Amino acid sequence: MQIKLNHTVYTFSLVLIFGILSCSKRINTFGKTKIDKTADSSYLKQRIAEIKGLNTNVFAKASFKGTANTAIVYRLLKPNNTKGKLPLVIVFHGSNAVGNDNTSQLGILAKLFASDEIQAKYPAFILAPQFPSRSSNYVLDRSRNVLTSVPQPCLTTALQLIDSLKNTLNIDEKRIYLIGFSMGASSVINALALKPDVFAAGVSISGIPQFNQVNVLANIPIWLIHGNIDTENPFNSDKQFFEEVSYKNKTRFWEFDNLAHNDIFAPAILTDELPNWLFKNKRK
Repeated sequence: MQIKLNHTVYTFSLVLIFGILSCSKRINTFGKTKIDKTADSSYLKQRIAEIKGLNTNVFAKASFKGTANTAIVYRLLKPNNTKGKLPLVIVFHGSNAVGNDNTSQLGILAKLFASDEIQAKYPAFILAPQFPSRSSNYVLDRSRNVLTSVPQPCLTTALQLIDSLKNTLNIDEKRIYLIGFSMGASSVINALALKPDVFAAGVSISGIPQFNQVNVLANIPIWLIHGNIDTENPFNSDKQFFEEVSYKNKTRFWEFDNLAHNDIFAPAILTDELPNWLFKNKRK
């Protein structure tokens, strides 16, 4: 059984969101865009609730043990469309889902990419690993006076899992994408820095970037999304990171005005804009 969102709500959402964006500054494929805060409405709250409540049974359960001693559990969605090689989208969760229940990691992003509406337009394998401990930690970059992220051992295990799946699934290795929220967004940047030759693009939502590989990361299509009143993962880290990588014109930065850390999923990123942008990128 595939996941299906309420079609009326989905269509209405698209109409309203595009109206919101048309009232903002021009939305670019790359570069920075500031998006004004809009009041939540009942339909948008309903859409968020629907996505969160979608059936998780379409994701098969499994576990993987790499070279480290600690195994990680994961969920995998295999698309109905199995003709030819298909992209792989890896979704990294935030710190609130750390554990091994193999369910908590299936949040808004994983379920959005698994929905009928998204899979119909953007068929792909969806991998959602669950980290048994933090995948990224934060320290102060004293030269910049902002936080920077440091990858942790369980992220290496997840990267080994991706390599393993490349050998067993019909994956288009030129279209492997990363997306994450909060700690998972930080791990997106860390993973891109660790394996720049594997991924075609990444989306980091409310994360903390890594600064010691700026020249490498500047060459990878990255979409940063951050609320400018985020105090949990401070906005200034992504702002500084964008300033340092934007010279290559491969970084997209959406600054949501007056949105805090946990408000970021409303309103403009619950449409098909995320897969639409990701799937435009293909590794050479």
